[in-house]
Amino acid sequence: MNEHATKVLDAYLDADTLSVPHAVLIEGRWGSGKTYFLQNVYEPARIKQMNAEGRHHTPFLFVSLFGAASAKDVEMRIYKTACPGEAVAGGIAGTIAIGIGEIFRVKDATKTALEKFGENAIKRLRDYVFVFDDLERVERQAFGEVMGLVNSFVAEHGRHVLLVTDEEKLKDLVGGGIWKDQNEKIVGRRARIEADLESVIRSSVRDLPNGLSKELMTNKVGDLLEIARSSKVENLRNLSWAMHNAAVFVDCLIADSEIPESHVVWTMGVVLATTLWIRSGLLDSETLRKLPGLSISLAVHSISDRNQNTPLEPLLAKAKAFSDTFASLSVDAPPVDYEFVKGFENSGVLDRDQVNLWIKSQFGFGKEYTEASWRKLWHSHDRPIAETEQAIADLSNELAQRIHTELGPILHSAGLAIRQWAVNDRRLTDREEVVAFFKRYIDELADKRLLERSKFGHFPAVSDSHGGLGFSSHETDEFQEILRYIHTRSQEAAAFDLQARAESVLSEAEAGDLDALFKFVRTDDYELSAEPILTNIPVDRLATLMAQDVPQLNAGSKLLAYRYHRARDGDPLLQELQWARGVYAAVVEKLSHWDEPHRTMALKSLTGLIRHYEDGKRPDEMIIPPEQC
Repeated sequence: MNEHATKVLDAYLDADTLSVPHAVLIEGRWGSGKTYFLQNVYEPARIKQMNAEGRHHTPFLFVSLFGAASAKDVEMRIYKTACPGEAVAGGIAGTIAIGIGEIFRVKDATKTALEKFGENAIKRLRDYVFVFDDLERVERQAFGEVMGLVNSFVAEHGRHVLLVTDEEKLKDLVGGGIWKDQNEKIVGRRARIEADLESVIRSSVRDLPNGLSKELMTNKVGDLLEIARSSKVENLRNLSWAMHNAAVFVDCLIADSEIPESHVVWTMGVVLATTLWIRSGLLDSETLRKLPGLSISLAVHSISDRNQNTPLEPLLAKAKAFSDTFASLSVDAPPVDYEFVKGFENSGVLDRDQVNLWIKSQFGFGKEYTEASWRKLWHSHDRPIAETEQAIADLSNELAQRIHTELGPILHSAGLAIRQWAVNDRRLTDREEVVAFFKRYIDELADKRLLERSKFGHFPAVSDSHGGLGFSSHETDEFQEILRYIHTRSQEAAAFDLQARAESVLSEAEAGDLDALFKFVRTDDYELSAEPILTNIPVDRLATLMAQDVPQLNAGSKLLAYRYHRARDGDPLLQELQWARGVYAAVVEKLSHWDEPHRTMALKSLTGLIRHYEDGKRPDEMIIPPEQC
């Protein structure tokens, strides 16, 4: 790979003198691996060759021009890159008395400067091939000045210079005419770098810590390369990230001996493919939700679209493109929930226990796990008829016994029941209409306090992927009605539990733990601090606590002042404002029975703190309206 570039560079660097002084342009698309090629492929190979031939290799000095604003800025970068020790020791990290370009031009006249920089540092500067990277990211107004410096190096001092850039982006930066002029004057030869996928993959695997993950991925380099080539993604930075993500998932799964190696390999490939397309902007969360069960969705579309030639809706079309590209990976029946892949891509955090538990429970790995009946039915399109029939019987029995209490399995089962009804199979709901059956199912669980509580204001991740069913039932009115209903009942359960937590916190404060009140304002407890849950607390209950003594008054005053000071128009917390005003008024009334000077001092402390945190707010957002101030 990139043999032409190697020949161009060898010819350039092997010439003791150049008949026409010039620089070489190393060109390629952003992320194609230009710098990687020079640093990790070409220069190491050249060093090895030169040593074998007994010749001296002039080392490369890589200097990024990203954001360079002047030639002097570039000179400083050269110096600091080549001589970091001298730059720090000399106290000149930010300024330089004489430009590096000037040092190359003069001898005796710069003795003072040379003494300041150090003879060894200057000598090292003269023993480098300058590699100026990211030329297309230099500040536009500095481009001419920087190219003038480059011209000085090659024309006046006979230095070897490599310019690394994405030429199309460079033309966009400075204009085709300006670049053409500089190109003709300074660039004599050019080499285009093509993405070397294999080198990145082998390097990524080679750099892994020794262990099971490295051993497995080393044996599967060919498979990884095939996936990378199939992706049509040439950005090597994206490939490096995708390899990193795949290695993390391999490391997660391979440590669990109950998960088969074949599943680890499958997961590795799916994570690699998914990350490549996510980072390339070809996949998003909505499209990922279309992937599981995609073949059934496409089959349903084909049946319903006979003789109409209706195009696939955009998300389904994108999902199909991904599935077609990586057909060997069966991405529509993924080995790991795409939510984990997307979550890790966003955060870099992977919960190993949660990932492995999901895989083992879904696929029946391990002694205590069996594959869920609803999942067996979900994949009935590639299972024997007998297995499908058994899955229907098992799921029907589980639904009748109200076995499933978590939101995800309930929604999956609802989607399956709607699908089965569409083909006149009504066994899952014992012939009862699907929506009525699942509403009754949900009500019974909720009434017995068995229904999973979603986090207040959010559906849990385990059910966020319900859209990934891939069945046409997801788009039906029946499924959407069941989805809304279970969300409402789950939120009701969550609200009930949250209210109980609020009551418990207030009881702790009444028992003497006044710090407990700060749970209502701590940002690390979103539910207690951001949900309008205090309106159900009797006004007089908090007012009585606050009016007991000065410590209780201080704690309660901080609660009122801190809880609402960031709330602005539309914030749910403002629903509590009338309640907070009621508490304030009740406390003021109770303070009127305190003896002086305590009454006046307490009132001043209460109102002063609240007013301070309400400064700048509109009257309708204040606990103490302006007319009372």
